[in-house]
Amino acid sequence: MEVPLALRWAPEQIAARVAEVASALDAEVWEPHLILVGILKGASFFLSDLARSLQRATACEYISVRRAESADEILQIDFVTGFAVRGRPVLLVKDVVNTGVIETYLTQQFQADGAAGVRLAAIVDKPGERRTEIACDFPLFTAEAGVFAGYGMEYRGRYGQLSWIGEVPASVRETSDSLR
Repeated sequence: MEVPLALRWAPEQIAARVAEVASALDAEVWEPHLILVGILKGASFFLSDLARSLQRATACEYISVRRAESADEILQIDFVTGFAVRGRPVLLVKDVVNTGVIETYLTQQFQADGAAGVRLAAIVDKPGERRTEIACDFPLFTAEAGVFAGYGMEYRGRYGQLSWIGEVPASVRETSDSLR
């Protein structure tokens, strides 16, 4: 299968960073056990790898966020698994943190529901695109710009199965956009 992505991060780099993030999380005190909340579907590979790498008890829960094409307006949030956060620490696990709008909203909701604390992990953090003050506490990688696919992240419904992360070239994005 021909993949029109430019390799950005290889499987070995991803695995090394997941191990580093897991080690950093294990070094912190999370009482009672940490809840990993994966924002579907782009964070699914990361959440799985992170959960297996942690040396502590965790619970894995999932949220589906549907947003408008502009990516700024949240249309619907579905709690795929029912869970309570009161008195428990939460780690939001996301694919890409762009504007921070979704992450800020979810953080505020979990805090209002009594979470013991809310932190954020992401495959790719793009702080230059932030429209809110939220920080990504545990990024695997940081990028100033770009559209990424692979390692669970899809571009137009494709390439999520890849074990590596590639950047979608502007020429491919322009071609895809003209097909809409």
